[in-house]
Amino acid sequence: MEQPVPVRPIGHTDNALSIPKQMGVEEAETPRQFGSVLPGRKISLQDTSLQNENPKRIYYRNKVIALMYHEVTPGQKNKQSLNVEKFKRQLDLMKEGGFQWITMNQYVQFVMHNKPVPPNAVLMTFDDGYESFYEDVYPLLLEYHVPATSFLIVNAVDNPKHIGIPKLTWEQVKEMHLNGVDFYSHSFDSHMYAPLDAAGKRSKAVLRGPIYIKQLGRKESKEEYIARVRSDMERANAVLREKIGNTMNVIAFPYGVFSPALLRVCKELDTPVSFTVLPGINRPGGLNGYRINAGGADNDPEALIALMKNGGMIAGKQPKGGIPGLKQKPITKPTLPPARSGSHRMAVD
Repeated sequence: MEQPVPVRPIGHTDNALSIPKQMGVEEAETPRQFGSVLPGRKISLQDTSLQNENPKRIYYRNKVIALMYHEVTPGQKNKQSLNVEKFKRQLDLMKEGGFQWITMNQYVQFVMHNKPVPPNAVLMTFDDGYESFYEDVYPLLLEYHVPATSFLIVNAVDNPKHIGIPKLTWEQVKEMHLNGVDFYSHSFDSHMYAPLDAAGKRSKAVLRGPIYIKQLGRKESKEEYIARVRSDMERANAVLREKIGNTMNVIAFPYGVFSPALLRVCKELDTPVSFTVLPGINRPGGLNGYRINAGGADNDPEALIALMKNGGMIAGKQPKGGIPGLKQKPITKPTLPPARSGSHRMAVD
């Protein structure tokens, strides 16, 4: 039987099956698959050809559920982190339920060009670039053969001056990227809130709009705000091109907040596809994507799968509003319901 041709990963420099060999890097061990694997065959996570294209039950077609995670660890460090055993249980349930993991390349082609995706398609995304992604998540991605995207706070990678939860190193990023994990921007260094006035009683996410500049004793002008966010996004994309050879730009907005001006900058910088933290299911043309919070201390794997089987909607409820975009009222500070209901909490490092 003729072997299926793997998807060419736009975000990677070359066919992911041949990159390690070309660069003299030891290839990943063959992970567990949905179907049979030829003995000794080395398979990149970008190759989704062995997934079950004909699941026993179809919950949705021509749509994609994007799942959002932050830290996944053996212990429960904070309310944003997910226990690794719960994560593994989620993977087992998704596999048993006939959900099909897709790559970021497939997702981008789907939302931008209406390219087909398999039924029950799922995109796995992880925010902030925590060290635990390499230590605890990556081995399971290989074991279950799950393509995934990590959104990096680029300036925090391999940065000894960064404070807070330990982040990835470029060595770790490059190793995972060679084996098919995608890495895109969560900003260069804008994962924070800043004051709106001298008193500092009000604040907003710094990519959301103009902020108060203490050194100048005033708030930024709109032009200064645009220049600042443009510089941040350009630097993030440039570093990712230099370090891992990205040829495609994607961003997950810090805290999920955005503005019409920010979306326009994204478009101007050839970053048409972005992600927020608003819950929902993604369709062709929805370039600012919904994500369902699959992480968090109180996340229940069975409840998550039930939500996914219902097309990402809580039973008996309809989502409000349309796909996030220019016409949607901007969000200044997310106030979100618990993750157990399928909604989101604000991402905090």
